[in-house]
Amino acid sequence: MPNPIIKGITTIRWGGGAGSLYGATGAIVKKVGHATRGGAPTVIDDTIGFAAIVVLICDGDTLTITCVDDAAVTWPNKGDVVAMTAPGKSSVNFLVIDNNGDLERKREGERVIKAEYYANIVLS
Repeated sequence: MPNPIIKGITTIRWGGGAGSLYGATGAIVKKVGHATRGGAPTVIDDTIGFAAIVVLICDGDTLTITCVDDAAVTWPNKGDVVAMTAPGKSSVNFLVIDNNGDLERKREGERVIKAEYYANIVLS
């Protein structure tokens, strides 16, 4: 019997092996979400109505990182600055704006960390 031919998309990215969260050694990352505040580039017109400058504002890009909550991990606190890599960027500094634990009976705990990017933030 011949082998079946599988047709369709073969380049889908699957979750798993997402790595670990910078600054939280040993953290198991389940999911990473990336949202941009600016979206489309900002166009600055010249005096006769043509686009003179196009600026893509990255300030406010937000990463939402869902991890397995583990008491052995030291999690970043609100207000901490951590180095992370956002899609399309090299490693940059993000400000942690939220760090919530989500615990429920008979289910592994989760920790959701939200961090925002702003130009010129430095690690303290």
